[in-house]
Amino acid sequence: MTAIEKCFAAIMGCDYVLIGAGAGLSAAAGLSFADEAAFRADYPALWDQGVHSDYQTFSYKGWREGQRWAYLAKHIQKMLVEMPPLPLYGELLDLLEGTNYHIITSNVDRQFYKAGFPMDRVFEAQGHYDALRCSAHCSDEVWPLAPFLPEMLAHIDEENLTVAEIYTPHCPRCGAPLALAFRDNGEHADQEARYRAFLHQSEDASIAIIEFGVGFNSAGVIRVPFERIVGERAQAQFFRVTVDYPDSEEEIAYPEIPRPIADKSVSINADARAVIRALLAMKQAAGQ
Repeated sequence: MTAIEKCFAAIMGCDYVLIGAGAGLSAAAGLSFADEAAFRADYPALWDQGVHSDYQTFSYKGWREGQRWAYLAKHIQKMLVEMPPLPLYGELLDLLEGTNYHIITSNVDRQFYKAGFPMDRVFEAQGHYDALRCSAHCSDEVWPLAPFLPEMLAHIDEENLTVAEIYTPHCPRCGAPLALAFRDNGEHADQEARYRAFLHQSEDASIAIIEFGVGFNSAGVIRVPFERIVGERAQAQFFRVTVDYPDSEEEIAYPEIPRPIADKSVSINADARAVIRALLAMKQAAGQ
């Protein structure tokens, strides 16, 4: 039995299925935060400052005045507004149909939402870009980001990738700058509570635990907790689906399995798209 056949048997045969979705899943679907060629074309000013991928913006400290919002406006417009539901996510939804599954993702691109996944089965552990909160904390209200994008995009200085502060989001109540809410968006706590309930409910049952494209940029969100869960559960079967990115400056992902859980784990060093499509083909062939 091949590694993918073992994974399919576990998905179909276990009482529960736990999916960990990292950036490698979206990259396999066509949305990559590690695409340095695309980043250079879209943000030449940042490239000249030594920033070479969307990943590197997360920890970048050298933003010039008005530059971070200019980058975010273009990035979020492309990722959330213009990017359609990616077919691979729909294929994953088809694969999981009929199973008792839950998903935890470190991605903020909202592709699970766009693909039609029931969001009571999805924990967006890093939050998402959709919401804004007042930086002065004048209230607990959350504002959608999308209405603020056109004004910023219309006034970006493309040569320097900057936008004047007057065009950036400000609180409708007190006028203070608005900030991305990420996990402070009103729904994050509910999502986390449902995820914890799933973990508790499945604790003594058979469970297939599968990572798709999970690396080290947010290792504490999925990769490390999954290894701990696998180690603690007698009936867990673990599948790590990830592929290296040899052309990237970042050490993003490796498919290795820690020795203490090797006896109930399988490493699949392959692109998530190929694996999901192979699994879905097996399901269709079985008439399930």
